[in-house]
Amino acid sequence: MGCTHSYKAGNLNDLFYPIETTLRAELIMQYFDTLVQKKGYAVPEKWKSLNKLIDLDSIDNKRIYFEQGPEEMYLISFGGMLVLSDVYNPNIRAGGYIADRKLMSPAEEQRVKARFQHEILDTIQAMAKRDGVPDSVLYMQY
Repeated sequence: MGCTHSYKAGNLNDLFYPIETTLRAELIMQYFDTLVQKKGYAVPEKWKSLNKLIDLDSIDNKRIYFEQGPEEMYLISFGGMLVLSDVYNPNIRAGGYIADRKLMSPAEEQRVKARFQHEILDTIQAMAKRDGVPDSVLYMQY
């Protein structure tokens, strides 16, 4: 007898928003931890327990915290393609990660993507340029 309905197991679902950028994923990953620790994006103690199964014991998944405007946390995946895997924002979904695109309005999706671009990717780009990283290493070549 076959399975006719697929079950969504809470923490195994994610938003899976691919991040479009010309920056190399390897470079983003290289600068990500420095950015989190030195620029105030580290996950606070009160949210450290909000792990998803996919970010446990994985070097390919990182969490980044935004203290205000609004307070929220993103789960970023680096496995091949750079992906915004999920968002934790208690104003959108109390008590858990959003995990379902239907819960995120198009305006919220745009806001989240723009925030990641401006606060994270643009900062990483500036840090790499400050460090003298050549464009051939910084950007993907097509």
